[in-house]
Amino acid sequence: MQGRLVCFFVSGIKSSVFGVCRGYCTSLRLLPMSRPTRFPFLVAFCIFAAGCGMTSARPASAQGMLERGAAVLEQARADVEVLASDSLKGRGYLYDGHTKAARYIQERFREAGLQPVGDSYYQPFILTVDVFPETPELSVNREALSPGADFLVYASSGSGEAEAIERVLQAGSGVVLPRRINAYGEAGSSVRDAVVVLEEVVPDSLRAMATGEMQGLLSVEARVEVAAELGAQAVIFLTDRLMFGGAFHNASIPVFQVKREAWPETVNQVSYRVRGEQDRSVQTQNVLGWLPGTAQPDSFIVLMAHYDHHGAHGEALYFPGANDNASGVALLLALADHFGANPLRYSILFAAFSGEELGLIGSHHFITHPPVDLARTVLLLNFDMVASGEAGVMAVGGVDYPDLFADLAEVNASLGSVPLGKRSNAPNSDHFLFLQRGIPGFFLYTNRGTQPYHHVDDRPETLEWDDFLHVYALSKAFLEQQAGDRSPEGP
Repeated sequence: MQGRLVCFFVSGIKSSVFGVCRGYCTSLRLLPMSRPTRFPFLVAFCIFAAGCGMTSARPASAQGMLERGAAVLEQARADVEVLASDSLKGRGYLYDGHTKAARYIQERFREAGLQPVGDSYYQPFILTVDVFPETPELSVNREALSPGADFLVYASSGSGEAEAIERVLQAGSGVVLPRRINAYGEAGSSVRDAVVVLEEVVPDSLRAMATGEMQGLLSVEARVEVAAELGAQAVIFLTDRLMFGGAFHNASIPVFQVKREAWPETVNQVSYRVRGEQDRSVQTQNVLGWLPGTAQPDSFIVLMAHYDHHGAHGEALYFPGANDNASGVALLLALADHFGANPLRYSILFAAFSGEELGLIGSHHFITHPPVDLARTVLLLNFDMVASGEAGVMAVGGVDYPDLFADLAEVNASLGSVPLGKRSNAPNSDHFLFLQRGIPGFFLYTNRGTQPYHHVDDRPETLEWDDFLHVYALSKAFLEQQAGDRSPEGP
């Protein structure tokens, strides 16, 4: 999406609003200028006014709007800096980052005026997770590759180490389909004690052959299992983009993902070291807080964001998770701050979930052990990755709830020209089980962002804060619209 100049009036404020910009354009320094901004409602008229030299007296309401917008942004950036910091080590389960993040969120809930649900802000539960207490090592032709930049281990990787393995076998994509194709052909016996190098992406021609249940044989897990059964010492997948994910299958041998450009054309030997622990049992927690409604306190709006991420691989490597999903938590906290001071007619339950990256575990625990009557839920919004998008905002659930989406689109149009798309419900974040049970709502995310996904470079300094501000404004105004409390006060 290209930068554009947007000139409009917010909630009936007249053209004299531009006079507020004198002395307030310094707030723009909070926004990164690494690419053309999309001029969200908070800054659009300020840029216009500064360029036109408008310096009339500030109306109090517009001045307050700018001040609140700048304060929202400053606090959100502070929240993300903490959540994505080295001290929290990716909010994972190796260095207790998930607990440190939960404590921070609990304190922010308390500061915003949220009450605990029952006796505590925590809803504890147990999960199992694979962890890597040491940073993995991988060398090719005696040259060490850089973890995080050149390679990653798969979340499901087994442990192991080897020195100067000369038996290196390339086997295409490693697909074996019974009675149809065998990537190893007659050379299956040569796999024993070898490091097997495979293409991560399966060609379309092979995908066309895999019908019905055979489609499962195309997965990374299935291809690793075949190589292991043939006696491979380790498997290396070549890829154009590194991306870490949750472990849903335990491999018996080390498994690596290596950037294609870091892998030499001729490989003489490979060395590696992986030390992991599979299926570690960890007690973690959802963090919950609520605000009583002013008119219908027994009816709930549920706002949610997951705070966990992929943690660390030893001391030297961690996944900051700034966009995924420190940004969503910062948005949840911004709304807590606002509605803590401006309650709606309905009660609002704020839920920061753990275990999302491992398969929606925290939200599953919540919905199977609900602390409130879910039948009294009138609306939910889930925020996940809301600070990097080139194609506007996407509303998962928009297809499922067309009338509600029409209301959201109306609010979005009132805030400018940022595109708003819709999708059917899908198990891609914590909203899924709620919508599946008929609770109306959306998962909002910024669409087609440039921020690296599940990568060590998902850092705060490259977030796109104009995107964040638009989702904040959209969510706040939509919630006020649905509760019948929408006011012209802006941020």
